[in-house]
Amino acid sequence: MISQRNTFQSILIIGAKIIINVVACVLKKNKKILISSRPSNKEMPGFFEFPGGKVKKDEFIIEALRREIFEELNIKIYLRKVLFLKSFIKQQKKRKIKLLFFECDTWIGKIRNNENQEIRWIFPNEIDNFNMLKSNQEFVKYFISYYSSIHK
Repeated sequence: MISQRNTFQSILIIGAKIIINVVACVLKKNKKILISSRPSNKEMPGFFEFPGGKVKKDEFIIEALRREIFEELNIKIYLRKVLFLKSFIKQQKKRKIKLLFFECDTWIGKIRNNENQEIRWIFPNEIDNFNMLKSNQEFVKYFISYYSSIHK
């Protein structure tokens, strides 16, 4: 029997397929959102994405989100203000990745680029001007539609 904790861990095994959980956060401030470039020492350098990363073994998704945002941006997100937005499953090479997107507008600390990544505050309608990761493109379409509907 799978325990409750196992359903929220970094790797889910469904049938014979492994799914890796990855979290990402849309940080909002003054009607703008934060995107950051991938550092030069990581795969796909220079492409833009929403901050986040892989969920570690035995780590809850929300814990991973907090850890990843702190590691990348040096801020502590206020978990009571975190909203789940959408998830997508993407096939990458021989593995499946489950991308889980969240939104947060409250945190403690000053944002710093701990990984020497470029940080940009943009209006959501400007996102098409940036070279976003392919894995984020489906979410970008969703987010623009979502953002437009709540800000009419």
